[in-house]
Amino acid sequence: MNTPKSYGKSITKDQLPEGIAGFFPVHSAESPKGLPASLLLSILKGIREDIAVIKAAFSHIEMRMVGGSVLVIYEANIDKAKAGMEWLNEEVEEDSGEESESDDDDEKNKDKPHAPYIVKLIDFAHTKLVPGEGPDEGVLKGFDTTLKLLDGRIQEVQDLV
Repeated sequence: MNTPKSYGKSITKDQLPEGIAGFFPVHSAESPKGLPASLLLSILKGIREDIAVIKAAFSHIEMRMVGGSVLVIYEANIDKAKAGMEWLNEEVEEDSGEESESDDDDEKNKDKPHAPYIVKLIDFAHTKLVPGEGPDEGVLKGFDTTLKLLDGRIQEVQDLV
């Protein structure tokens, strides 16, 4: 799905839940885009958990960030997303401390299951430490807003399961 940059610049606060629902659609007979509700719910909860961990870390760092973003990518192909969730659940269960395989051989690993989502902090070049000034309240507010939007979408999807 392609969303023009102008949409992001024109969306109002009241339209944010609609935007999140558009980014995380539920697959149905009427709407073939998206993932089945139960699968999407698992992915949404994982994304939310990762963002909460990042927010917790930022709440202890005295810095100022200008223009940073949270990048969220998730697998929208149903079969690959299912395989990714199975792989992720196995990885969590196994977590034996063994080193994972090297990803150097992309050709060899391209068909292997991988994490069904990823959350990264990007565009943080204009960040500086400010000892004694406390955490960046604007960044924390952004994380809070994102978490609330995810909570709302999680509830909507949970109601469908």
